[in-house]
Amino acid sequence: MPRSALVLFAASLGFFFVTATTFTSLGYVLYTMVAQLGWSKAAAGLSFSLLGLACGLASPLPPLLMKSIGTRLTMFAGCLVLAAGFFIASQIEHLTLFFVATTLMGVGFSLIAPSPAVYLLATWFPRTSARMIGFYFMSGAAGGIAGPLIVGAIVGMTGDWRLHWLVMAVSALALGLICLVCIRDAVKVESVEQVKGAGHEQDAPTERSAWTVRQALTSRSFLILALIMTVVQTAVTSAHSILVAHVANLGEGAAPGAIAMSLLAFAGTGAKGVTGALCERVDPRRILIAGLALQALAMALLWSASLVLVATAAAALFGLGWGMAWLSAHILLLRYFGAGIAGDMTAMATTATTFAVLGPIGAGRIADVTGGYGLAILIFALLLAAATIVAVLFLRAPVRLPAAAEPDIADGALLPAE
Repeated sequence: MPRSALVLFAASLGFFFVTATTFTSLGYVLYTMVAQLGWSKAAAGLSFSLLGLACGLASPLPPLLMKSIGTRLTMFAGCLVLAAGFFIASQIEHLTLFFVATTLMGVGFSLIAPSPAVYLLATWFPRTSARMIGFYFMSGAAGGIAGPLIVGAIVGMTGDWRLHWLVMAVSALALGLICLVCIRDAVKVESVEQVKGAGHEQDAPTERSAWTVRQALTSRSFLILALIMTVVQTAVTSAHSILVAHVANLGEGAAPGAIAMSLLAFAGTGAKGVTGALCERVDPRRILIAGLALQALAMALLWSASLVLVATAAAALFGLGWGMAWLSAHILLLRYFGAGIAGDMTAMATTATTFAVLGPIGAGRIADVTGGYGLAILIFALLLAAATIVAVLFLRAPVRLPAAAEPDIADGALLPAE
């Protein structure tokens, strides 16, 4: 097998694994852990938020390590950190130690995906990097589909969440060995900027955007998009945290919640795949508005649902809206500000979404006080509805600056930062 194919396989497997074992399945495991260990729902939400916060704060670490030790050892180190987090989670008795575990999981996630792999694929496949990176992100999204089902199988058959974490720890070590065997740099990493710019190079890299990063950051269009993306990410992060427990409260246990979580991921994956092509024919702003409206409607249905079937359908609808809104927002960043600063604008918008880690904490606190997640879900529905109204009334393309023309690139060249 060609070396490039091995790199693609290992990188995609890594993204699949970290997605399946962290964000998309942690809510399922937490449901069982909270019941056995007597934790508050706010504390459980904090553990989920620490995972996201550690993942975000550790994002500058991969480029630095890749420069000093190479991509192969960086991803291997990520697997070791991830395995350590899983092993600690399997041994815990106290909440504080679980906070340490989820923090390690977040750091391990960042070292494995996505920036190391995007750099690898951009350099191994210079002519088809967009296609390969697209396949890579689809693999990660597939992990979101499989993760809750895998957890459901292990915990459902054994009733032992500790065994689940041990299996994940061993699997992370196996992934590390695969990375050692398969991962190689096509081009040596000489600078941090080299990694940050991977996947954003265009056919005419010498052309400049009409916008500088500073000008774009202070534009109303960017501020509105960053706000919308933060609302979307808050709702998505919180949904991953509370969906299983909320569906279980309807009276049929946690298993339907795992199915609902997988349907959410499946719908989001399909929507992202279709939205990229659809944005070539339809204004991405309209798709963004439609996605936000679908998410708000889905949250309202989830809040009012008394039947598991309705709640599951709402989760799938939410995933559809999430995929539409998330990808179209990234495409709007590209269209509004040009390809030359697309990477910087995506990074800044993603940084703003770090505030989404507050969602699971707030939802958990509300559940502790009220006895359920209904009020929290209603608040998320209202936030998404407000974001939809803001997009309709205020989101417009910024006035172009009188500078050099922006590069002419395909609309779908920018991929979602997930």
